[in-house]
Amino acid sequence: MATFDETVALDAYSQAIVHAAERAGPAVVKIETGRGGRAPDGRPGPQQGLGSGVIYSSDGHILTNAHVIAGASRVLVTLPDGRRLPAGVLGAEPSRDLAVLRVAEGRLPVAELTSAPLRVGQLVVAIGNPFGLDFTVTAGVVSALGRTLPAGPGQQLEQLIQTDTPINPGNSGGPLVDVQGRVVGITTAIVPWGQGLGFAVPTATAYEVIGRITARHRETIGRGVLGISGLDTVLDERASRATGTGQKAGVLLLEVEPGGPAGKASLRGGDIILTLEDRPVESVSALRKAVQELIGRRPWRIGFLREGRRRSVSLVPAT
Repeated sequence: MATFDETVALDAYSQAIVHAAERAGPAVVKIETGRGGRAPDGRPGPQQGLGSGVIYSSDGHILTNAHVIAGASRVLVTLPDGRRLPAGVLGAEPSRDLAVLRVAEGRLPVAELTSAPLRVGQLVVAIGNPFGLDFTVTAGVVSALGRTLPAGPGQQLEQLIQTDTPINPGNSGGPLVDVQGRVVGITTAIVPWGQGLGFAVPTATAYEVIGRITARHRETIGRGVLGISGLDTVLDERASRATGTGQKAGVLLLEVEPGGPAGKASLRGGDIILTLEDRPVESVSALRKAVQELIGRRPWRIGFLREGRRRSVSLVPAT
C-alpha cells in the first residue's frame, strides 16, 4: 500500500502530465495523406498515410515530419475541434525530417516552441495520433541527447533527442513537450528492435528549418533595416500575462540575419517582438509601419518575449 508521501508524489507527476497535455493539446493535429498507388489486384488505387503535427503560428502554419507527407498528392488536417481542412505543403527538408504545412484558417490555437536546454532524465510528454487514434498522450523521460540515426542513403538525422516515451506509428510529426507544455522537439522515429527507444528532432533545428522553408512564403520585415523575418503569432494566456500589458499578439522571429542589426542586438529565432520604441507590435504589418515611422532616428528599443520572459534590447538600425 502506498504511503502518503508516495501518493503525493504520484499526484504531482500526474498533474504535471495533465498540465502539459492541456497546454499543448489544443494545437496538435491529425494529418492524413493520400498517395498514388495500386490496389492488391494490380489496378491503380489510393494509398493512405497517417501522422501528427503541431500548429506553431495562428495563421495556419503546421510543423510535422517530412516523411509523413513524402509523396503525398493530398493532405488533410483534422483540428482538435473536429474540423477537417485541406493543407498545402510549403516545403520539406528530408535531411532534418521536418516539413511545414499551411491551412487556410486563422486564429488557431498555437503551441509554444522552446529551444531551452534539455537535461537527461527530464520528464517529457508526447502528444499525437498513434494508429489513427485521436489525441493520445504518453509520458517518459529524456534518455540521451545528441543522438544520430540513418535517414536514407547517404543521409542521417543528427542531434536527436532520445526518449523512452512510448512513440507509435501515427505519433510521427507530433510534439514532444516539457511539463510546461512547451514544444521541445518533433517526434520522428522509433527503433522497432529496441523497446523504449524513440527519437525527436529538437526545436532548435525546427527553427532553422522553418526559416528556410518559409523563405518564399513569409513576410520580410525591413531586411535592410533590422535584418529579420517572421510571422504574426497569437500569444497564449501565460505569454500574454508575461508581456505586462496583456498584449495578445506579436511577431515571431523565424530568421535573424547574422551580423545584421537584430543579430548584433542578440535577438534570435523564436523571440517574439512585442514593441518597437514603445509602439505595440501585434503583426508584421504593424512592425513594418513602425519601422517606416522611425527611419532616421536611432537607436531603437525593442521589447520581446524569450522563453516566457519579457526582455528588451537597444538596437541600431541599418541606414
